[in-house]
Amino acid sequence: MYLLVIRQLAIMLAIAVCGYGVTKAFKFGKTEQQYVSKTLLYFINPCLILGNFNRDFNAGELKGFATVLVYAFIIHILMIAVALIFARSRTEEGKELDCIDRIAVVFTNCGFIGIPLIQGVFPGKPMAVFYLIAFLTVFNICLWTFGYFIVCGKINLKKIITNPNIIAIAAGFLIFIAPFKLPSVLANGKSGVIDFIASMNTATSMILLGMLFANYTKPAAQKIFGRVVKLCILRYVVTGVIMFALTLAVLKFASGVHDVHMMCYVAYIAALCPVGMSVSSFAVVFNKDESYSALLVLTTSALCVLTLPASVFLLERFV
Repeated sequence: MYLLVIRQLAIMLAIAVCGYGVTKAFKFGKTEQQYVSKTLLYFINPCLILGNFNRDFNAGELKGFATVLVYAFIIHILMIAVALIFARSRTEEGKELDCIDRIAVVFTNCGFIGIPLIQGVFPGKPMAVFYLIAFLTVFNICLWTFGYFIVCGKINLKKIITNPNIIAIAAGFLIFIAPFKLPSVLANGKSGVIDFIASMNTATSMILLGMLFANYTKPAAQKIFGRVVKLCILRYVVTGVIMFALTLAVLKFASGVHDVHMMCYVAYIAALCPVGMSVSSFAVVFNKDESYSALLVLTTSALCVLTLPASVFLLERFV
């Protein structure tokens, strides 16, 4: 499977390079970057979610979805613990960046990068994306509770309820358990309106990553090399070891659970994706160090080309 991961990452990297080149050639700035980001987050991703829920009800699939929900909550709790324990600074200047470090440890790019990656690693298996949506459900709940609290010191339930992805998940779940499905002109798995929009996810997300690279500016603080190295260690080494041990344990003690292999690999890959672009979005919205957050996204995204295939390869050797 690690070869499929390498292949898909190579394809996604090539698209990101195209995004970088187009951004440089046409001098796209923050306005264009925000437009692409909002289109992806508020339009394309919700369509992808709805399209994957538009399937005939199956009690086994519902049980699998619930299983991944519980598993994803366990994963996020463990990553939150890592963030709270290790992402600490002694200086006042450092403490200003602690909130970014903490959400960077917990929240990965499991949506923008994770969805196309899972689609490539499990071609022709829509259940893989269905399980990833369960992971994304927990991701969004934790992002707008723990993440929001860490950055601005309070919880905004309205942000959770009105998040387009949460709305799409709720609407999609109702469609999944309902006796009727969306009209074929909207979604039929191939050529419906929603299907065409959803198919834009991979290219758009990678173009956005290329734009982020092209528009990167150096952080205001110069002595951040050590912080970036520490964050990468927390994201890929500490979290990686925890996910490796947890995945092995689940595969061993829950081997009789239907689709447990796919569930575990989906969660494993999602948890080891690079720092999420939502971290940069939070930095912009709440007036934190935007350049530092962008540096974390860029650095971990570049390292992901090596760390993610290596992590999958290592897991396959022990399974």
